[in-house]
Amino acid sequence: MESNYISFQDIAIGLLWFVILMAISSSKANQIKDTQIKKYYIRNILFKFLFAILFALVYLVYYGGGDTTAYWDGAVTLSKLFFKSPIDYFEHLFSEPTVALRQLHFDIDTGYPPGWIYKESEAWFICKLGSIISFFTFRSYFAATLIFAFLTARASWRVFQMIYKLETHNLRAAAWCILFIPSVSFWCTGISKDTVIYFSLLNVLFYTFDFLILRNVISISKIIYLGGSVFLIFQIRSFVLAAILAPLFMAFGARLTKRYEQNFFAKLFLRSFILFGGIFAFLYFFQSAFAEDMIKEAQVVQQDFLQNSTYTGKRYEISNTEVSPTGLLAAIPESVFYGIYRPFINESLSPNFILNGLESLILMFITIRFLFWGNVFSKIKKIRKEEILVFALIFALFIAFMAGFTSVLFGVLVRIRAPLLPFIFLVLTTNIYEKANENTAERLVEN
Repeated sequence: MESNYISFQDIAIGLLWFVILMAISSSKANQIKDTQIKKYYIRNILFKFLFAILFALVYLVYYGGGDTTAYWDGAVTLSKLFFKSPIDYFEHLFSEPTVALRQLHFDIDTGYPPGWIYKESEAWFICKLGSIISFFTFRSYFAATLIFAFLTARASWRVFQMIYKLETHNLRAAAWCILFIPSVSFWCTGISKDTVIYFSLLNVLFYTFDFLILRNVISISKIIYLGGSVFLIFQIRSFVLAAILAPLFMAFGARLTKRYEQNFFAKLFLRSFILFGGIFAFLYFFQSAFAEDMIKEAQVVQQDFLQNSTYTGKRYEISNTEVSPTGLLAAIPESVFYGIYRPFINESLSPNFILNGLESLILMFITIRFLFWGNVFSKIKKIRKEEILVFALIFALFIAFMAGFTSVLFGVLVRIRAPLLPFIFLVLTTNIYEKANENTAERLVEN
């Protein structure tokens, strides 16, 4: 299907939606009473918009198309199908893609969805989401891009506010870690799976901590946000749910241990239970059929890019790629390292990777500082006592393993690993900026 993404109408509608979203953002910003964080709200929105448009332009101009434009092509065909036959549209909306349905419902008037997108249910799901947004944007690609970016900006703002309330970091450090990482805003704001996964992940994290740590009131709207986010992740990359649930278990275990800080035996029992329970769950997981299924599902992500002729860039190799319990265990160190630190700066001398290379260089510097500047054991102790940092560390390691083990192409790696970057930066910078109040977490638990 051919689309004119940069027509006068497309740009005009995009500008209109920019004005609408900025008006909404200004209204939200004016409701923030804390002047210290208020200044970051509009900056965060504009930062996400900037990189979302850059993402769109890179694909249109540099690549000449790609998965993001293919998702939108599929969304537009569905939108046209709705006006031709609403019944057929809703049949596609609530069913799996099949060759029979494609041949039956799509024609020269609606256009045909891209075959390589349609045949994969996870990719087709993004088209379904895009089709709903297309009704409000009159099929403007840039307007839809801004809406996706707005959803990411709102979700990241919620987590930033949570970090601010927990006081684990200096305000500026929290803002840089959560709001202003360039490559995250590049890869996770456009029309893509990565964007939906990222803002859904942030929503799950925020609302879970909002209920169980900050002890805020549970409302119907919050439950809908949480349930909807879990549903989106399950539909697109269900293995990410495992990457969320495991660190949440460990994080709330750390919170429970904190309650009994003064009782040595209770604290020892809880820590032993969490430690050995975690080891047992880890070993059981890697011996289960679910682990193999999860790896195979993650490899579907790799196939998305391998089948797309635009992704023919540099590759890397993992020495052990055997999909078995022992193979997975042996591949963990190398995969995690690659997932966090590659591509290196010398592997990133191209427009689409340069941000990742610079961030990897910064990550290496901060890691060395974390390990060799000051008492590393006191830093680890501090991380262990903060629920959000426990979650951040385990989640980052899990995603790093999945990204490093399955990606093969740097073009895949930088996208899958993007969600871990805010969390690994949070962990590695916790020793640089001291907490504003050492007893904040204890007060939150008591309240």
